[in-house]
Amino acid sequence: MVLELHKPRPIWQIMFSTHHTDVGLLYLIMSLGFLFLGGALALAIRAELFFPGSQIIADSMTFNRIFTVHGTTLIFLFILPSASAVGNYFVPIMVRYKDMAYPKLNAIAFWMIPPGGALIWLGFADFTWYATPPYSIISAPGPAADMWIFGLKILGVSSILGAINFVVTIMKCKHPDMSLGQVPLLAWSFLSSSLIILVALPTFAAALLMLLTDRLGVSGFFNPALGGDPIAYAHLFWFTFHPEVYVLVIPAIGMMYEIIPRFSRKPIFSHASGLAAFIILAIVGFSSWAHHMYATGMSFTEKTVFMVGTLAAVPASAMHVFNFLATMWGGRIRFSTPMMWAVGGIALFFSAGAGGVVNSAMPLDFVTHDSYWVVGHFHLFVMGTIAFGTIGYVYYMFPYVTGRMYHEVLGKIHFVLAMIGTVMVFFTQHILGLYGMPRRIYDYPPIPEWITMNQIATIGAMLIGISMAIWLGNMIYSSAKGPEANMEDPFGLGGRYYYPHTQKNPHH
Repeated sequence: MVLELHKPRPIWQIMFSTHHTDVGLLYLIMSLGFLFLGGALALAIRAELFFPGSQIIADSMTFNRIFTVHGTTLIFLFILPSASAVGNYFVPIMVRYKDMAYPKLNAIAFWMIPPGGALIWLGFADFTWYATPPYSIISAPGPAADMWIFGLKILGVSSILGAINFVVTIMKCKHPDMSLGQVPLLAWSFLSSSLIILVALPTFAAALLMLLTDRLGVSGFFNPALGGDPIAYAHLFWFTFHPEVYVLVIPAIGMMYEIIPRFSRKPIFSHASGLAAFIILAIVGFSSWAHHMYATGMSFTEKTVFMVGTLAAVPASAMHVFNFLATMWGGRIRFSTPMMWAVGGIALFFSAGAGGVVNSAMPLDFVTHDSYWVVGHFHLFVMGTIAFGTIGYVYYMFPYVTGRMYHEVLGKIHFVLAMIGTVMVFFTQHILGLYGMPRRIYDYPPIPEWITMNQIATIGAMLIGISMAIWLGNMIYSSAKGPEANMEDPFGLGGRYYYPHTQKNPHH
């Protein structure tokens, strides 16, 4: 694929634009801002856990507040908007349409995010991003918890509006000469994830409304004192948020499908299998939500159903990994910065998936449940796959968007430090879980193994923080002062890349 894009207008000219490239840039700038805010909270958490006892955070309540806002920020204010940034900028180009299907609705979806984020940050609720009842109903401080609920309601409506726009743009606005089978896999990834959002997110919207009315005292859905059931909230929550994992990871895989063929200098090994794997993941994502709930008293039959449903995602994930490896096999690979991030993301995707298989098996899940194993597994997906794929694509799109090249050596240093740090943090957290350390704790007993592994994880987190600071400096400086890019071939790969099922470039 070759992208031939006009350079964007300055930020002061695009603030209230409805054009898809302008909205995409607004999504990108805002999501990166929240990445650094949420990352700063992560560093505070890791610094606190460097030794047992209180270090830099005054008390457990403050720790819980930081924990809540860290998780909520990185999921809802970085990962989802950063994917929307890529989708807004490139999907209309890929389907050969002038804009998103509903440009004004697209801009509204973006401008709902800042107030939603502001409510979350101004409130600083203390019940973790899960909002576990009955604590979130009875004991959580009022204004903060209510602001968190309203903030998430706003962000949820924004996601639904964006998903509607992606579905209509891809399904109804693609060029008449282009069949759905010829739509690039990046666009297919957004179609798949958007369909998941439209099915899954209303469930959590209902759960939040029920939680709010419980807090106001007008209902008792999840309050045991009024005959409610907190486990019902868990079902509603995980029915949304296990498929939501695929909403987060599928676009990152789609970005890898753009990077890997280009830097391998050969076509995708199998476009059809990648497309099929996206569809399978979108379906089976709804068959595994209760594997988070094995310890809640479900019957053996119910647990078995959800264990099999979880394992059903393995073949589809393996199809993507095989497709990536087969594309690279025999290619003339150039390990420029985007390719390094994509290959690193593949390796960590495989590792994170292996940890998920452990969580799906009932006997092993009872060992790892609510331990740091789960923290390591989830973050290995979020950082090791989603963030790696997204960052790699930001490097890839940088010359096309800015017309300038970033500093290649700094880009590779960024990758090496982030890769080392990611392994140090999240692989170590898996081992911490096997050693019995529970998650979501402010303090821990002075067990030598726990202390050592927490220190390794904290040092790794600091490496990630340093690498991200290098990235930020590289992007800001290069966007203004970097050498002008050769827009025909900014990475010096030679020739043009076309999709194998058409002799036409599907973007023009």
